[in-house]
Amino acid sequence: MTREQVEALVAHGTFPEGQAAEQLIETHISFVILCTTKVYKLKKSVDLGFLDFSTVEKRKHFVEEELRLNQRLCPAMYLRTWPVTQYEGRYRIGGEGNVIDHALEMERIDRALEMDRMLERGLVHTADIDRVLEVLIPFHQGATIIRGKVSAADLYADFADVAGITEFCAAILGPAQATFLTESIAFAQRFLQAHTELITARDREGFIRDVHGDLHAGNIFLTEPPMLFDCIEFDAHYRRIDLLNELAFFTMELDHAGYPELGKHLMHTYNSAFPVMRTAQEEELYLFYKLYRANVRMKINAIRAQQPGTAPEQADRKALFESYFKLYMAYWEGLKGSA
Repeated sequence: MTREQVEALVAHGTFPEGQAAEQLIETHISFVILCTTKVYKLKKSVDLGFLDFSTVEKRKHFVEEELRLNQRLCPAMYLRTWPVTQYEGRYRIGGEGNVIDHALEMERIDRALEMDRMLERGLVHTADIDRVLEVLIPFHQGATIIRGKVSAADLYADFADVAGITEFCAAILGPAQATFLTESIAFAQRFLQAHTELITARDREGFIRDVHGDLHAGNIFLTEPPMLFDCIEFDAHYRRIDLLNELAFFTMELDHAGYPELGKHLMHTYNSAFPVMRTAQEEELYLFYKLYRANVRMKINAIRAQQPGTAPEQADRKALFESYFKLYMAYWEGLKGSA
């Protein structure tokens, strides 16, 4: 559906069970309609290379995949899929009419319980991390083991993609910082070459699993029990990863939010219950994954900062880019010191 069609659905359309649309949220890949007690999510007709939602058939497939995959962790939130129809000039979720798209129905959860918002208010404590781990550890232990999908070469290819923001980095932070970015990419290549055997061994030992792929505080509701939502459905490559990679994303974001002690508690508690980081070399790999995840966040915010937006939006995006760059550089310095 186009934005105009979605806006018409929100303004004049009908929803299951008499739900009334209250707010439309737009991301770069989705339209999210908040209703009375439910949420309806539609995928945009876009092809961004790393994801392709360009046809109705593809959107139907990925809506169904999003439901299937997220029901692993929060079945009470992810409910069902619906056809989006057009009937007598009006759009509707479900019901008679010509099927023009597909939507995912979710239970609406109080956004005040989003972990990132609670972090901003200083309301997250080690007990909350423990509650999240009560959900996460059994999920990881039972997740499907994947073999032959993670290699040092693939990790480097993903990491080196950040070179695409070198010019932006130079324009915003200066040529010296852009040079540091280039040097860090070369360091990553050397690091991964030196740790190739370890990466291969962890594949062999079953530490590569089909997990969440986008695990951070913004994708966790601190309900009872916590809900870990919005896992990656559009490309299994980003979801079938080393468990240390998954954990590093979570702890990197806790560092970025200003709560490194929560990240340390998370890793200590997780590793005590399910040992995935057993040696000094594996700890180095975990630190590399934190660098890798900061790399991704830095790149995404650089791209967003170059897209159209209001002056405040542009300023926020640039500030986020700079903060992730600073964290990235700190990880690089720390990793160089320990390697």
